[in-house]
Amino acid sequence: MKRSRARRTMTMKAELIPGLPDCLALECLLRLPFHAILDARAVCKRWKHELDSPSFYRIRRTAGLAHRIVSLLFQGKLPHTVGNLHLALYEPDTGVCMMRQLAPNRPNSHAALAGRGLAMARDAAVVGRELVVFGGWDVLENRRSGEVHIYDLHTGAWRPGTPNPAPERLFCWFVLNRQKVLVIGGRDAEGKKLQSALVYNVAADTWIEMLDFEEQKCQDDDSFCDEFWQSKEEYNSAILCCRKWFLVEDEDDVRICPTGKEIYMSVPEKKKSDSEDKSKEKVMVTKSILNRNVLRNLRQRLGLRPNEVALYLESYYSGRL
Repeated sequence: MKRSRARRTMTMKAELIPGLPDCLALECLLRLPFHAILDARAVCKRWKHELDSPSFYRIRRTAGLAHRIVSLLFQGKLPHTVGNLHLALYEPDTGVCMMRQLAPNRPNSHAALAGRGLAMARDAAVVGRELVVFGGWDVLENRRSGEVHIYDLHTGAWRPGTPNPAPERLFCWFVLNRQKVLVIGGRDAEGKKLQSALVYNVAADTWIEMLDFEEQKCQDDDSFCDEFWQSKEEYNSAILCCRKWFLVEDEDDVRICPTGKEIYMSVPEKKKSDSEDKSKEKVMVTKSILNRNVLRNLRQRLGLRPNEVALYLESYYSGRL
């Protein structure tokens, strides 16, 4: 045991890149495109340790080095793919698309696939090295479930998360904001529009509810202290994010053009102004064009033609990693 501990210590003391100070070597690793990180983990134990660290992704994002990633969660059409979730990670800047079938040992992965549509839809977000999948369908109770499952993109292992305390919310937005997932707005079972948001801390596996975020005030007090929020800046960022996404109407969800090659998603943006007036805010539409590489992978791996993409797409998410 002492020998193995000594070996691990030696591994951590090894240089990231021989001949370079670790600070410069880290700068090199931070600039890797997301698809190369998975291969880079196999170079050596020191690189694996560095690239598996949550702080690596925080530094990468803070430094503005994160790449835009479009994650697409699919059900397959081919016989051997039916009933399993498949993840496509697409980098529009490089045109690279990685696809993988998620390990099938996720609870309730046998849920019925009939009746595709809103009631069967899942939502997902990539947080650091993990894919967080929200919701499913309880076949026995014939209703939406609040299950949360977290998939490690590096190791391929699932772990359960604390269930969503309000799975009955419909038409809500799942938005990543500083390592926390915001479940914004939506409607209750009676169709009433909700003015609140749920926040899921992936690392701590905890939920909180932000009641009536239209009236929530940003914090200016330097003494702000909260166990859930790391800082007042994080809290204020969440409040402003909720206010912007609340402008997006239900019908402004993800749309796919008839050819299946373009995906449109409504995203709230603010005009260049220092004013907090709502009239200065508007909803923009971002477009992701699926290149030939993506469409070829979908055809070969899942049997999906471009005009079938919308039928088998479970979740769409665009963010920086």
